[in-house]
Amino acid sequence: MRIGVYSPNWIGDSVIAIPFIQSLKDQEPDAEIVIICKDWVAGVYDNHPAVDKIIPFSKIQLTGLINIIRIGLDLKEYDFDIFYTLTDSFRSALILWLSNAQRRYGYSTQMRSMFLTDVVPISNKIIHRSKKYLNLIQSDSKNLDVPIIHLTNSENTWAEKEMEKLGLSKPVALFPFSVANNRTIPNKVLINWIRKSNNDYLVFGSENDIERGERLINVCGGISIRSICGEYPLRESIALISACKYALAADSGLGHISAALGLPTISFFGIGIDAETAPAGENTTIIKHCSPCMGDLCKDHDENRSCIQEISRSDIEVAVNRITNQ
Repeated sequence: MRIGVYSPNWIGDSVIAIPFIQSLKDQEPDAEIVIICKDWVAGVYDNHPAVDKIIPFSKIQLTGLINIIRIGLDLKEYDFDIFYTLTDSFRSALILWLSNAQRRYGYSTQMRSMFLTDVVPISNKIIHRSKKYLNLIQSDSKNLDVPIIHLTNSENTWAEKEMEKLGLSKPVALFPFSVANNRTIPNKVLINWIRKSNNDYLVFGSENDIERGERLINVCGGISIRSICGEYPLRESIALISACKYALAADSGLGHISAALGLPTISFFGIGIDAETAPAGENTTIIKHCSPCMGDLCKDHDENRSCIQEISRSDIEVAVNRITNQ
């Protein structure tokens, strides 16, 4: 049996999809599991024991009706017995239909049910996205809630040597940036957290974050900090994250990666709904904050949220100690 899985398009959601893929393999251990994904998330699935093949497509390949039709028809050669889409898009359902897979599973969104053989009604309840994916295969497994990213020994060895080249020893990973500006940790807040620290800090981000990373470095005088935004492909970045001491993460995909690596991770949630999209990991904790920060004009005194301006380095160290000493 050959099973296709159309992956989510974002790094964080792709990490969240790992329990679904593992559960699928557990249910069908003899099946070949093929992941169809955008090329920028393919590194999430590399070397995972439940994944037999990864078929990545670029953004250009997935843009425009003609390209979408071409991809769907090209996938016919894989002769999928079952094909799942983990996105809610019309495009993904069309690709499943064009692939001529015998069974095509997905949620009833965006008027796409005509392209699916097995339509699952979407729930209005707030559930974590990992559970949403698992519901497609009616899995209620309790031991698959936490995604795991697998690295090879050679990748771990490379990361250790690369850290030496960078002149860093077990740095703290910083993921302060997000695709949404109102999820990005302000520089002045971040400096308050890391100043007077003996740790090294390593800033991760995409090519789009290069300038923001440089600005952060420029205002961090006297702090051992380096930015590698846009310098490494995703898989190498994942290996470098694994070689860090712990991670401070905005609501972004990299926070999901560090959590799935088992790295102690503190995720700061403002706009995001943590009950739906928070990183899952045994060494992960969430600190909720207001967003956007209103400063002295703030009138929101929600006891379940902290003021991001008032979260101190000692608060973070307490959280790190809590999750590393479990």
